[in-house]
Amino acid sequence: MKILRRYFLKEFFKFFVLILFGFTAMSVVVEFFDKVNEFYSHKAPASVIIQYLLLQTPGVILYALPFASLFSILITIGIASRWKEIVVIKAAGSSTKKLFAGFLALGLIFTLLALLLGETLVPKATEMAAWTRKVKILKEQHRVIYRKEALWLKGLDKSLIRIDGFVEDEDRVLKTSIFYFSPVFGLEKRIEADEASWADGVWRLKNATVFDFAGNAIKKYDYLISAALEEPGIFREEMKKPAEMNFMELYAYYSRLEHAGFKNLKYVVRLYEKISYPLINFIMVLFGIALSLHSRWGGGIKAAGIGVIASVVYWLLYSISVSLGNAGALPPWLAPWIGPAVFGVAGGIMYLRIRD
Repeated sequence: MKILRRYFLKEFFKFFVLILFGFTAMSVVVEFFDKVNEFYSHKAPASVIIQYLLLQTPGVILYALPFASLFSILITIGIASRWKEIVVIKAAGSSTKKLFAGFLALGLIFTLLALLLGETLVPKATEMAAWTRKVKILKEQHRVIYRKEALWLKGLDKSLIRIDGFVEDEDRVLKTSIFYFSPVFGLEKRIEADEASWADGVWRLKNATVFDFAGNAIKKYDYLISAALEEPGIFREEMKKPAEMNFMELYAYYSRLEHAGFKNLKYVVRLYEKISYPLINFIMVLFGIALSLHSRWGGGIKAAGIGVIASVVYWLLYSISVSLGNAGALPPWLAPWIGPAVFGVAGGIMYLRIRD
């Protein structure tokens, strides 16, 4: 049994590496041609282009892992079925279910690997790729600087602005501080506001307090028009995207929004997605084994064809459920789990019904 398991593992990894490498290379090529006009028009050096494409690679690998696992297990068992190796194993009195049970442990390893990648390398690489494209290729400068629990930017009136966060759906910024300095960098005035909202082409500061250090005065306003902040578009462009944050960073940012009274469903969906997506690796291995060995589906090459259809169905189900979660039609915590739950239950039932 150990010899057979090592043999099938070797065959699996042979196909796994080829499929993962092929899918990654194809995605990188697609990304290159998608951005080729930017590269050409801004005369980006070849080294910078290569750097940008390499930084995109970890994210591609993360999303390709489960489907590389699925197709590799389908091809491995499919070829074994075609050459009657599965029949020989059964005729020898061995259990195919026990033989391929070791691949479930491999699925768990892939799940842990995906979770580790998604929390460490992928967010950082995605953030660096965005920075490389903006600064090194498009020759633009970041106007928003991220520090712990705050965003800093230079105001249109040469002030220094600190905000706690940006509510994208409502064009609002959270607790806002605006600092005005003298030519020798002495603090002359400070404005503190609970929040600021964009309406009619201007920012309106709510519950604003103006500390005038030069005039030694303090004034309070229910609403105060400010010309310091730029239009909301700057925050949409410069905001750190959920894909550039790990779970704890995204949770901390969402918590600040929620504490201020704003609930962004997209952030909740992405939070649970960061947990649910790595689990797909184990589910795809389970589903692939069950599909290939289930006699009702014919096994072998036929099962591989069904696997292609299953992949498309999974992505449709996953994409639709996440979209419904973003729109509030489904509970945001539930939306990312529907696809894994459906395929996990289906794969588990088929696996238990495998006949040796």
